[in-house]
Amino acid sequence: MKILENFFSTDDPNKELNSILEKGKSLLEKNFYDWAAVEFNKALELDPKLASEKVTKLFQEMQGGGNPDGIISLGVNVLKMNPKNVELANLLGNTYRKKHNWNQAKNMYKLCLKHDPDFKNANYNLAAANAKIQIADGNAVSAIAEFEKMTDFVLPDIQDGLENIVEMQQQFAPVPVEHSDQQNEDVNEDNEIKKASKDPSEAEREEEVKGGAKDSEENNVNKGANIGKNVDKEEDIEGKEDEGNSIDSAQTFNYIISNLEAESEEESKACFALGIHCLQTMEGKIAKNVFKRLLLREKENVDLRCFLVLAISLEGNIDNAIKTLQSILARNPNHRYSNANLGLLYKRKGMIQQARVNFFTTFKLLERSQGNYNIDSSLQEADKYFEEKRTKKALEIYEPLVPEITSQELLIRIANLNVENKSWDEAFEIYRRILRINRQNKEAREGIKSIHTAYLTTSENYLKKNDPKNAAVLIDKALNIAVSKKLLQKAINVNHMLENENRAFELEQMLKNFQNKEIQTEVQEKINLAEEAEKNGKYKSAVRYYEEAIKLDPKNTTLKKMVDLCVRIKRPDLAEKVADWFLKYQHSHHEKEKVQAREAFEQSKKKEEASQDEN
Repeated sequence: MKILENFFSTDDPNKELNSILEKGKSLLEKNFYDWAAVEFNKALELDPKLASEKVTKLFQEMQGGGNPDGIISLGVNVLKMNPKNVELANLLGNTYRKKHNWNQAKNMYKLCLKHDPDFKNANYNLAAANAKIQIADGNAVSAIAEFEKMTDFVLPDIQDGLENIVEMQQQFAPVPVEHSDQQNEDVNEDNEIKKASKDPSEAEREEEVKGGAKDSEENNVNKGANIGKNVDKEEDIEGKEDEGNSIDSAQTFNYIISNLEAESEEESKACFALGIHCLQTMEGKIAKNVFKRLLLREKENVDLRCFLVLAISLEGNIDNAIKTLQSILARNPNHRYSNANLGLLYKRKGMIQQARVNFFTTFKLLERSQGNYNIDSSLQEADKYFEEKRTKKALEIYEPLVPEITSQELLIRIANLNVENKSWDEAFEIYRRILRINRQNKEAREGIKSIHTAYLTTSENYLKKNDPKNAAVLIDKALNIAVSKKLLQKAINVNHMLENENRAFELEQMLKNFQNKEIQTEVQEKINLAEEAEKNGKYKSAVRYYEEAIKLDPKNTTLKKMVDLCVRIKRPDLAEKVADWFLKYQHSHHEKEKVQAREAFEQSKKKEEASQDEN
């Protein structure tokens, strides 16, 4: 870490302070974050001002690095010096989010807002953390800017369906009144009579007015010809709006249910288009009836249920609508329309922070599906690329949608594509997802085995190339799939080579627990054999199995089973001998464990002293 060298120079006159900081730096490099924090705290006690400057500067420089644990270790120490440093607390929150430590991230943003309630970035970052999305600061603000401007519901495009609804209006439009020739003649005659009865000068003036109006009309026609091209687009837009406004929703709904075949595709499409139109025009009652009718046939359709709730909200009960949408999202957390519109309802209620959480969730979901509110169209596009052998392009669409895909066949396809690309981590997670759906899926089980083999083979290659760091990473991944004594021991050795003593210690504990579990399994097997032998009257064999179990792990519970057997077969003398033997063996076993523990302690002490000498 060259950054560290720049700030902890040995030429500084404060030798004691620099010595402590150097030690902290060394521990930080070796990933001993807790020990490094102790050293930095010592430095802060010795000279708070100077140590604070150096550690703060280091923290700022480390922000762009790939060591979030080191950043957090330093940042927490700096924050202790100045708890009101909201910028630092905000940065720490962002770093915690990179590690998916959402709760700590939220705590940091809340700390910011405690000292500065109007800190814009922290407000947006808190909402993003609640939505479990990593986008931060200015990017977070801009990500949901369009959602925050919304005033209308987020609804599907129904342009094609709307044209059909507009055509239906002709079926019940009022018939225009037509005048007969005789009526027209009568009107003309009445006009002539009125004209004759007027004063001549008045009639003349009236003719002039009419003539002027005619000229004005001609001028207007000419002007319209000149500017017509500039208003074509506006007229088109107004035309579409007029179409929507000309729809009589009540009569249209009656026409649909009276004239179209019940439960036909034509009726469903017409009802859906009308329902969406009614939501757009705020006709809640009709929209509610339409979506209720559709839901009678498609009870599991989440889109329809969401739109029904929006229709109900137009009747004024927003609180109930919010609760219902929350209930829908509890069962269908990835439903985009529900997330977006719940955010809008929160916004209408003035619950801005809650609205932002749903807007961030919608942003995340739309990013997955490339802007589509329904993932089916995205999957169809990916399927097309797959059939065309453009697997890389197909994977770009498939991969983000994996959390929402339930088809085992499709998930297997995506996992296999990842294996082909040597993207083993992604493939492993998908295979695990498949097994959560169906634990008996053979393809997923075989896929995980192949990934385990790939990790081990590649780690061996790294070791041959004298690259233990990458080897250790892959060995850890293999351990996440399947644990063995041999693999644990190998991981311990590699981490000792890398001087990752913390990790080596963790692995040693894992090995100890693994071995103990193995012993307990074997002990239980011996006890089961002893009990079976007793049932068959083979008492000598039963005693032998209990003895073998005690040698594996001398527990009092096993001794009791053995003594009880002696009592049942009426051999109290044997019970006494067994008890004496057990006590001696148990004492010997414990003494052996003490010696091993002492040796391990001595070895650990020597390693620690050697490490301190190097520093």
